[in-house]
Amino acid sequence: MASQSGIPVKVHLETQIQQDGQLEKHVFDEDGQVVKMGESLYLRYLEHGGEQATAVRFKLAADGQIQLTRGTEEDETQLRLYFKQGEDLGSIYQTKYGNMPVLTTTTHLLSMVKEQPLSGEITVHYQLAINNQAVGDYKLRLIFTA
Repeated sequence: MASQSGIPVKVHLETQIQQDGQLEKHVFDEDGQVVKMGESLYLRYLEHGGEQATAVRFKLAADGQIQLTRGTEEDETQLRLYFKQGEDLGSIYQTKYGNMPVLTTTTHLLSMVKEQPLSGEITVHYQLAINNQAVGDYKLRLIFTA
């Protein structure tokens, strides 16, 4: 797989959010790019929903940890979440009103990548807390193919 130069992929993302007894589901199909840098694999794409597109990046580290970043440092909001099976991992949610502490508790994590042909799947189930307040239970399933 080429390092630095990205490989075009099709991205299919399904999310499920359970908050306050309500279930919300979303599906996105986007064009993306996979880049290998060092021991990590990066998947990036623009998510089109609502009024503007949101930059999304998944980092798959060699140790099995996955990092999800929504937004960029230039955006009004940027959310960076870390996932590792059975662990509570903290981060910061950057908003126009200030930064808030975020905690993810990963209850299920699976990532598989094939190089020929390039494809992969990421499944994460997690609980999210912002400012020490439980926000909800989340499930995401992402599939990418070259």
